[in-house]
Amino acid sequence: MTIKEAILKSLDDINDLTTYMDIYNHIVKSNYYDFGTAKTPASTILALLGDFIRNGDTRVKHINQEGGTYSYYLTKNEQNISIEVLSGATETQTTKVTKVDKSNLNPKIFFFLHNNCYSS
Repeated sequence: MTIKEAILKSLDDINDLTTYMDIYNHIVKSNYYDFGTAKTPASTILALLGDFIRNGDTRVKHINQEGGTYSYYLTKNEQNISIEVLSGATETQTTKVTKVDKSNLNPKIFFFLHNNCYSS
């Protein structure tokens, strides 16, 4: 089995969003590929996952995670992953509303804001 085949098999076995490190650990645990004395086998997995994406291989997809990392999954397993996770809808944004002391505003700005924000 090639490394790419091992990656695809591992993604199929995991059947969910996963990191390159989890894919590497699954390959080693399942004896899908023998990395021998390779110095950075996990980095090789990461590079090959990037190749899948850059080369337009539609079998593998990824989504951005917090901290600039990616999670990977097989396209055929997409229905097993919630739409909120895939769309990023679980992220919430908060906005901070602050009160402005009107006495510190320039009178022209105060007049403009008062007439444009409070008029019907």
